[in-house]
Amino acid sequence: MYTLCLRYMSNRQDAEDMLQEGWVKVFKVLDTYDSSKGSFYGWIRKIFVNTNLEFLRKKRLQFDDLSEQTVIYNLSFEMDVFDQMSMQEMVKLLQELPNGYRSVFNLYVIEGYTHKEIGEKLNISPNTSKTQLMKAKKMMQEKVNVLVAI
Repeated sequence: MYTLCLRYMSNRQDAEDMLQEGWVKVFKVLDTYDSSKGSFYGWIRKIFVNTNLEFLRKKRLQFDDLSEQTVIYNLSFEMDVFDQMSMQEMVKLLQELPNGYRSVFNLYVIEGYTHKEIGEKLNISPNTSKTQLMKAKKMMQEKVNVLVAI
């Protein structure tokens, strides 16, 4: 769960705070867990994702101001480059993204949410989610290109 928190937060201190907050929430609602509705791990993971998102919303999670005319560009984003990276390197790159980009990237790429679900969770439109993901991928790709060039 600490790694999950690191992926959503931009620094270790906030990630540690979210780890503690997440476990407090888990233990407070432990008696509500229903094994017929999914795995225990999945249930805990959902609590941690929501805890991190709540924290970011309180910090006024910022998204780019977008018009309806925003065009989504199809970027080639080579995920196999990430297969060669350590988890620590991946988390470091994610922490460098702006909060809005990082949240959408985590929810879509790692957690598997749809843009509609992300929009509902973050109170943004599905198109804003798509644009944030596109920009996050572009920024990640640029950072990876710098690492590869070194």
